[in-house]
Amino acid sequence: MKFSSRLRFWRRAMTFSVLCTTILLVSLTGPRPASSSAISLSFTDPEVTAQYQLLLSQLQASMALPAIGDHTGKRAEGARKALVIGIDSYRELEPLYKAENDAHAVAEALAALDFDVALEFGLDVDAFDTALDAFYQRLDPGDVAVFFFAGHGVADGATNYLLPADMPRLDTTENPRLARNAIDAGQVVNEIKARGVELALVVLDACRDSPFAHETVRGGTPTFRGLVRIEPQQGAFVIYSAGIGQTALDQLAPADPDPNSVFTRKFRPILETPGLPLVEIAKRTQTEVRALAETIRHPQAPAYYDQVIGQFYFQPPAPRIFGLSIGIDAYESKQLVLRGAVNDARNLHDALLGVGAQEVTLITNRDARRQFISFAWAQMVARAAPGDTVVLTFAGQSFAPRIRTEEGDGKRSMLLLAEARLDDSALSTYASDEAIEEEAWIAHLEQVITARDMTEWMEMAAARNLNVVVFVDGCHAGGMLLREFSNVTFIAATDIDGLAIEKEVDGQQQGIASAAFAEALKGAADSNGDGLITRSELFAWMDARVSVLSSQVGQAPLQRPVVQPDLPSASFVDLPLFTTPQNTDMKQHAEERRLGLLDDLTLRTQPQSNVRPLRPGAIGGQTR
Repeated sequence: MKFSSRLRFWRRAMTFSVLCTTILLVSLTGPRPASSSAISLSFTDPEVTAQYQLLLSQLQASMALPAIGDHTGKRAEGARKALVIGIDSYRELEPLYKAENDAHAVAEALAALDFDVALEFGLDVDAFDTALDAFYQRLDPGDVAVFFFAGHGVADGATNYLLPADMPRLDTTENPRLARNAIDAGQVVNEIKARGVELALVVLDACRDSPFAHETVRGGTPTFRGLVRIEPQQGAFVIYSAGIGQTALDQLAPADPDPNSVFTRKFRPILETPGLPLVEIAKRTQTEVRALAETIRHPQAPAYYDQVIGQFYFQPPAPRIFGLSIGIDAYESKQLVLRGAVNDARNLHDALLGVGAQEVTLITNRDARRQFISFAWAQMVARAAPGDTVVLTFAGQSFAPRIRTEEGDGKRSMLLLAEARLDDSALSTYASDEAIEEEAWIAHLEQVITARDMTEWMEMAAARNLNVVVFVDGCHAGGMLLREFSNVTFIAATDIDGLAIEKEVDGQQQGIASAAFAEALKGAADSNGDGLITRSELFAWMDARVSVLSSQVGQAPLQRPVVQPDLPSASFVDLPLFTTPQNTDMKQHAEERRLGLLDDLTLRTQPQSNVRPLRPGAIGGQTR
């Protein structure tokens, strides 16, 4: 729950396992000292010093990021050329039913991206070779080349083979015939790169069930397997429709009406989405295909292998921004009342308009009802186009009860709306840390936003291929998503067990995480000064700024935001999220905030003295 000077709620719930220390309670309720030119704090704990050193290094690393502004969406000087092949009908192998539809769909998407596309269906081995040779001959140095194949494919040892329509059925004694009658996928990559192209993208939707399933196998082990990893050359990017050892689904059920395979029905619209770098196209496809396949409990997570230096965009980013900003101070349950959440919502509403948002909906206090918020979100998502950015911010009370599920008990975050009923019975259940059904909490509290609600809203945006930024300023807010989303940048004020502080910043009561986020949007997070705020810059700013603000009220441990996707991790792709305001005064103010934070962190990592004076500019020389 969000901290304020209204502490009656916490006094009624002193059995909570996550209560703040008595020292923090005193610091928040005690008198405010007079303004001074410096604030003295002690940093004797080596662990705290190490934490500041980490924050400083993160901020310095974000300042050293290469500028994106001059390169975002840069198009190659050469032409865009593609060869797309789909094969459904095999003479001796099991037929496929959607491979040619997949090829046609991808060819259409590539043509819309200004590719000169050669589209082929049902090729036998000679025709396949002829089509490849013609494609190689069309390529010139500096071109961007795409090869897409949908059909059967197998691996023999470390070599992947794409199977033509006249591929004979083989048994385990006929391995040499595979090389003579099929196409070596690795050789295709090498031949494309040998033409000096700037980028070679190879997409293989060929990880289906083995076409030799009925081969004669000694010992019961098939000789030919699904595709194996290709180690691409520099400048090559390879995407498989499934992971190594997995099979790719043609359909979710026998009556599945979608004309495309599970991979292509997700890959095509993501490929068409403006402003996504190639690696993000691959990552989003991987995430969404995996989620769709999991609906029938089938493991399928497309693999990709990236040897492209820098980021390549098929379409430059030019997103419109839409926002929904929610803040609640006036709770029906008096013990929940806050003083700064509505300020947070209004400040973030204004900051989003400042970065050029098309429209931002502001919802506060009693208007913040679940049905209305859900409607406003759906309307915003419907108005946005693929590649646009939608921003959802929430400032208010939240908590994380233990929920009983089929997978086991665990904490999940819930956002409390103005009419939420948190009475003594609910407090007692929460304090006991008893696991109960989520529906029981919902029935009791009535007006809440659950992690399931938030996940469904994110799925709605993912289906529209929208970029999403979610910011939640409340205690225990780090558990609001039930699955991974590559299109979602999620920031919570603190983790699922942590407290979020509300204090005076710039002369008004605010949540410190909200204050930091508003500063970020106004340009303070643009560490390298290229006019764009990226994920990594935003995360570095929020981590450092919130930690410093929380230290100024004596919080221990420091309040640190939770971010998703985590940095660094395999799922992290850096993306430009916002452009910075161009107003000269705002740019100067943002620069002062950025340099002030850098000085502050540098000071806190100095070993010479246990007590150092801090610059008061960021908080007006006052703490609570």
